[in-house]
Amino acid sequence: MKIALDLMGADQPPGVLLEGVYRYAHDHRDEDELLVLVLKGEVVRDSSSVRVVYCDEVVKQEDEPTVVLRKRNSSMCKGLEMVASGEVEGLISFGNTGALVIGGVAYVKRLEAHIRPAICVAMPSVQGSTWVFVDAGANADVDPADLLDFAAYGCAYYKSLEGHDAESVALLNVGKERHKGSKLIQEAAQLMADVPEFVGFVEPDQLLLPAVNVVVTWGLLGNVFLKTAEGVLEVVKHTLKDISQKGLKEKIGLGLVKGSLYQTFKKFDYRTYGVSPILGLKGNVLKGHGKSDPEAVYNALRTGKLLMERNTIGAVKEELVRWREKRSSRS
Repeated sequence: MKIALDLMGADQPPGVLLEGVYRYAHDHRDEDELLVLVLKGEVVRDSSSVRVVYCDEVVKQEDEPTVVLRKRNSSMCKGLEMVASGEVEGLISFGNTGALVIGGVAYVKRLEAHIRPAICVAMPSVQGSTWVFVDAGANADVDPADLLDFAAYGCAYYKSLEGHDAESVALLNVGKERHKGSKLIQEAAQLMADVPEFVGFVEPDQLLLPAVNVVVTWGLLGNVFLKTAEGVLEVVKHTLKDISQKGLKEKIGLGLVKGSLYQTFKKFDYRTYGVSPILGLKGNVLKGHGKSDPEAVYNALRTGKLLMERNTIGAVKEELVRWREKRSSRS
């Protein structure tokens, strides 16, 4: 399998990300060909599994997302064009999220003319089970039909990851009661009412203790939730560090639970999956976390290959048909 990696424009320099690529290539010799997209001048160890593709430009994190339409010689644009042409099975980028979404639509194209792509994120729970969150940042504005499509994306992604169908889908809302929420949420709930998996609403404080497999929202709200959750986790880590520096008693106390704390934090580590697919496109375009380190890159390749092998895009097509056939006319 051929997989392209855009290693430019991330928080970490390409050399750090390359370490994850080399580790993956070492563990999967002769299985995959990895095409790393970097600026001219970057040093890459070419091998039978790793091939370098030099580019002239970079889409930076601080760039306006539409710049990907002009920087045709950038690593991101070249990777997207490889997906569109069929030269590679998919692209993993650790760069500008907005640019990757816009570039995906422009070069790889949508599955259908008017659907919106969405970022699907595999999320952990306290119990250790996996659930899927859609949309994590691709769309600031949506309509009710978009949220129904996002539910289909989430079910397809969940099945690719877990190997079985999702049993429950909920809309993120300010309360579980039927009358709560904006007009958008109410109309989306009405569209989903006759789909067996739809179980109603879920509140933000329940997301890490989920009783559902897929949670649907739109990009603006989804990204706010994710960044808030990341921020809270960092606050907890800093608080524990401060406590450990107060005295011997505190150090001993934390030492007793250090193993349990490590395992708990590990559940919420974005590096576990390493990558999130942008679904609704004709090809495999996947977003890695901007702060990715070698472990995250390794897992991005592992998860990305799994999604490609299990034909997640084909599953999206099937789920879109199923959800639309069962959608309620009570809107």
